[in-house]
Amino acid sequence: MALEEAVQQTRYRPLKRSMALRFALAYLWARSGADRKLFDTFWQCLVSEGMWRFSGADQALNAIYQDLGLKRDHAFCMELWKREQAIEQPDTMEMP
Repeated sequence: MALEEAVQQTRYRPLKRSMALRFALAYLWARSGADRKLFDTFWQCLVSEGMWRFSGADQALNAIYQDLGLKRDHAFCMELWKREQAIEQPDTMEMP
């Protein structure tokens, strides 16, 4: 869930590096036996300044899922995006 939230946050801004996310990535990599390059790429995409930040992070996370033999839950991803969108673009209309 932490990695999915991080990806959705990159839609609006580069992600601030945190020890919690760094730990989650390192732990998942260490326990999985997967290629470390996939995790490094994901980390770099999360904090990039470019306009393709979200796309790169999303593709990198897909590669991690694929390497681990897991299926990504796109409905869950959309729910996280809706939540992040509500934070970034709150409803400014006030009721009379």
